Amino acid sequence: MKKVLTIITVCLIFLSQVQPAKAVNDGNEGIHFTHATWQEVIAKAKSENKIIFADCYTTWCGPCKMLAKQVFPQKEVGDYFNANFINVKIDCEKGEGVDLKNKFGVSAFPTMLFIDPSNEKVLHRVVGFRPAEELIKEAKGAPAEAKRAEALAAAYQKNKKDLKTTEDYLSYLVKVSDPKAEEVALHYLKMIPKTDWHKKDYFWLMSRYVKDPFSKEAAYFYKNKEKFIEANGFQGEYFESGMYYSYAGNLAEVNSKDEFDQKKFDKLITLMESNGYDGIESIKDYTNRALLIHVKDYSTYMDVVEEKFSKGLATNSKYYSESGFNLLNRLKDCQDKTCFERAAKLMDDVVAKQMAAEELDMFSLSIAYRDNYGFVKKAGITGERLAVAKAMSDLFDNIVPKHRALLDKTYQEAQKAKEEGKTGGRAIPAMKMGGF
Repeated sequence: MKKVLTIITVCLIFLSQVQPAKAVNDGNEGIHFTHATWQEVIAKAKSENKIIFADCYTTWCGPCKMLAKQVFPQKEVGDYFNANFINVKIDCEKGEGVDLKNKFGVSAFPTMLFIDPSNEKVLHRVVGFRPAEELIKEAKGAPAEAKRAEALAAAYQKNKKDLKTTEDYLSYLVKVSDPKAEEVALHYLKMIPKTDWHKKDYFWLMSRYVKDPFSKEAAYFYKNKEKFIEANGFQGEYFESGMYYSYAGNLAEVNSKDEFDQKKFDKLITLMESNGYDGIESIKDYTNRALLIHVKDYSTYMDVVEEKFSKGLATNSKYYSESGFNLLNRLKDCQDKTCFERAAKLMDDVVAKQMAAEELDMFSLSIAYRDNYGFVKKAGITGERLAVAKAMSDLFDNIVPKHRALLDKTYQEAQKAKEEGKTGGRAIPAMKMGGF
């Protein structure tokens, strides 16, 4: 007991030193978010003649947490948003948030929406973290952006055959992560010679918006795979596997195992075999796990996960940070405390093995501590174990952002030095915005 209390005390002392000077929401001066239902939000916005500001987030999204802690609580942000909008937070993985996510085409987090309550039309989208000044600027420009979007859409509908008109509209859609971007991107690719599709500017579009492994675009890729990989490296290979995983994942979105379309899955297997794809067993494994989650067979799912951890997942820090995190966080809708007890035990093993490793991976360890705390809580475990799990989770929540920021800065400086003096090729207008 004394040892446990000592650990907690040390953690709390450290936390008091690394906490930001500004509290999360001093005096509640920031944005006031309503906790009402969506229909109540619409009614309130109509009655006050205000636009709705919706912060679409997930509990695992780092930039979402940064907005909540660093931007939304600021007085200048609160003053503007509280005066001009009805503000609501939407957890896109819980309750009606899941339906709202699909309704408004939210595919990246955070996504902030400015919505007209009269017709529930999205006037403007902001994707990703924004500092306070930039967020206020986006909010003030929402009406103008809505008019610009309407003008671009009208011009596109009037003259879809014009390359520049299509580029301009696509560029806007990509920038704001509008779901219409997929349709327009596929149309745009048809305007470009297939022989240019492997070039980086156009391949970016293919890799993001061509999702059907049975499509004509995919068929062209299979026939010219070497050219795509030569021009785009590993991204060319990832494009192929991404289509397979996406298609298999959609097949697994059923309510019961009887609804799973085995014929379509067998057809996918045949396609992968004909294309010489060497990751078929991984696709099968992924599909099985996705199916278990969708049909809510969490006990069997944990059997699969425990087997994976027993084969070395816990000792491979990079693999854990990328895959172990996703494996266990699929339990978010599970109500079985036994599954969370099993998950917490896996996290104990991960922490022990990573602490014993020759090189300490701070990022992976922080995920393990955070997950451990979450699973311990959901398992209903209390007392010393819960207190220690929380203390360690809080500790690494504060250490890791500083650690990652340093790594990111170093990486950016290295990239800048690498690219210095080099000139790029022609970039078409559509490729100058939104990640192209």
